[in-house]
Amino acid sequence: MKIIKAAYWIVGIVLLMAALILATHLTSNNLDFSQYNPDWNGTSRFFSDLDRHHTVMVQDSAQLASYRNNALLLIIAPERSPTGAEITAYQGFLDRGNTIVLADDFGTGREILQKIRSRITILDGNLSSIDREYADPYTIVVYPAVNTSPVENCGALVMDRPAPLDGGEPLVMTSILSWVDTNGDRRINANEVMGEFPVISAENISRGRIVVISDPSIFINSMQDLGDRWGNHCLLNNLIRYNGTVLVDQMNSRTRDAEGMSGIFHVLRTQFIVEVLFFGFLVLAAAWAWREKIL
Repeated sequence: MKIIKAAYWIVGIVLLMAALILATHLTSNNLDFSQYNPDWNGTSRFFSDLDRHHTVMVQDSAQLASYRNNALLLIIAPERSPTGAEITAYQGFLDRGNTIVLADDFGTGREILQKIRSRITILDGNLSSIDREYADPYTIVVYPAVNTSPVENCGALVMDRPAPLDGGEPLVMTSILSWVDTNGDRRINANEVMGEFPVISAENISRGRIVVISDPSIFINSMQDLGDRWGNHCLLNNLIRYNGTVLVDQMNSRTRDAEGMSGIFHVLRTQFIVEVLFFGFLVLAAAWAWREKIL
């Protein structure tokens, strides 16, 4: 009898492990910036580090209306033109004394900045530098110009294909050995001038503050494997350990991208009533299975 019970336990454990492996496979993808992508180009590690008691996923612009004075909104890799309601919500969010961090290079970040009347502009062109971490001149090393949030106490960072910024207060700059690669040949030409370029800038708008990071890939998994030598992890840690509530824009961000079963599980995680019904079903199924076992 004991042997039979032990066999049941072993089979149950094997089935549970198989179910967990299957669930992990079904709920992941390989989409750039997706929080469900565990590969080098996903943001799964950043999202797994977020404190769920301290973080809010913003699915609708109306959610922003209740926050004032000390909340931070992350807009990572926006992928479409913002709606009028979203722009109004962003502006109201700043008017109430909150902070927006926009991370984008060649997406629709420039349009968002223009519509919320920011003086910061994301310029065209990939920044290149002799001061780099790898052989690729686009993987440039950049340096904090000030010791204020979100780069407070951070050392040099590594960025991949950041865009140059114009306007606002520069927080992080390239070295003087950098240039804008206008023709894409990864070399400095006669019409390309070396100099320092801002890659993270900030400005005050109304009662709030906006911080622009010209390289959204700083949030991807591979950029968090650079080690303590670089300040990338420090920057992200400063953001997710913000003193107020941290909100993550899921209205207009490639981090929300899902496909197949990951899309279904995304709905389960983000829709409260569906989540309640789903877990209610699981409880009933477990109770039925236990009853059958007893009988």
